[in-house]
Amino acid sequence: MYQQLIKSFQDKINVDNVFNSLNFSTALSSLIDSKSPLKFLIGKPGVGKTFLINLYQKNTPGSIIIDGLISNEEFNEILNQQYEVIIIDEAQLLNIKTIETIRILTDNNKYQFLLSMHLKDAKEILEKDHFKSREIDVVELKEITKEDMIKYLNSILFLNNANHLFSNREFKTIYKYTKGNFRYIKKFLKTLFELLDFAQKNKLNKYEQINKCLLTMTAIKLGLENE
Repeated sequence: MYQQLIKSFQDKINVDNVFNSLNFSTALSSLIDSKSPLKFLIGKPGVGKTFLINLYQKNTPGSIIIDGLISNEEFNEILNQQYEVIIIDEAQLLNIKTIETIRILTDNNKYQFLLSMHLKDAKEILEKDHFKSREIDVVELKEITKEDMIKYLNSILFLNNANHLFSNREFKTIYKYTKGNFRYIKKFLKTLFELLDFAQKNKLNKYEQINKCLLTMTAIKLGLENE
């Protein structure tokens, strides 16, 4: 039972398993509706930017996702493939020459670019001369609400016939530890089910069901106890 739940909460992108989060749907709509040749998606690490840009690509014909560490040669090869929309994950890692190329291309309205990056890096990059005077749309993705977290968890639990495992009090505790960070939420649930699986296999009766002690152990294991 727990093995499938552990697999369900692995840190991987699955755009076919989408829950109706207000944060994600609002940010996605803003990105799709924007006609700017240069768009920025910003947010703290772990809030779900990579998930969102994959969802955006799924809804955007003629688009491709590349990594900010891409070399100039690889970037030019992508341009030669004539994609209309180029999405760059971890865009704070782009080299100066590639940034200058993006500036020239956006001036010519030949491509549309979406640059995804950490919130702390965005201010510095947006102040660069390459971007300062340009038409730019900035979309910030924030942490999900407790209500959206519960929706998300219940959607996964329902598929695994495991809705009965949690009470609202336990959901509240999980949100307290993860603070709505999408990556932390998935890690928390994966780790929790790993502990439950271990307890079940080793007949540790005290830890075979979700309780305050097990939630605290999970938080300590992930370094979230004192966050």
